[in-house]
Amino acid sequence: MKKGKFIVLEGLNGCGKGTQLPYLADYILGLDKSNTIFLTREPNEFDDNGKKAREMLKSDGDPYSNNIEAVKYFAKNRETHNSIIAPLLLKGIHVISDRYWHSNFAFQHTQGISYEEIAKANQGLLVPDLTLIFNCPIEELSKRLQKRDGENRRKFDSNLEFLARVGTNYVNLQNILPDLINDESILYVDANRSIEEVRKAVVKAFDIVPILSSRKYF
Repeated sequence: MKKGKFIVLEGLNGCGKGTQLPYLADYILGLDKSNTIFLTREPNEFDDNGKKAREMLKSDGDPYSNNIEAVKYFAKNRETHNSIIAPLLLKGIHVISDRYWHSNFAFQHTQGISYEEIAKANQGLLVPDLTLIFNCPIEELSKRLQKRDGENRRKFDSNLEFLARVGTNYVNLQNILPDLINDESILYVDANRSIEEVRKAVVKAFDIVPILSSRKYF
């Protein structure tokens, strides 16, 4: 049986990944009637670690706080997540996840945790077949978040300087993660375009999963 593909959508809140996820799922389903897809996200509530992580993300306050706890909760929740999705992949089911360890490398490194420490906490876990990181200027993200959430911003969305540093980390991951955790799955999507233009870029990126050695920017 052909193994399913593990696909991750990543980026700062407001980048559009949540909008694109169902479009990608519909595209994959339309390619072959035998295709089956499992949609998921991180952190999730498959265990108490995920619940604690989600509580931290909802909280207000200093975006630089609780960095060590965040790495621990996310990694432990990811272990549980892996135990659920790994058997599905072996059965040929495609898995699309809204966020994975890339969020930790981007956010918790901004909080002061080294890439090496984050990698150590995630050793032995599933490596995605494709990770799409949606890039968008901070100014545009700020407008989108204001329109979506108003002043009721979540923890990491309240400090634009912090978000800019996270965005820089996301850009660096393609060069850092291959050697650090054997993750060569990253492609970048220009998310500062119309929904339809981004959708076409996402589809194009999925179609080249078998030849990721020719990584490009879409």
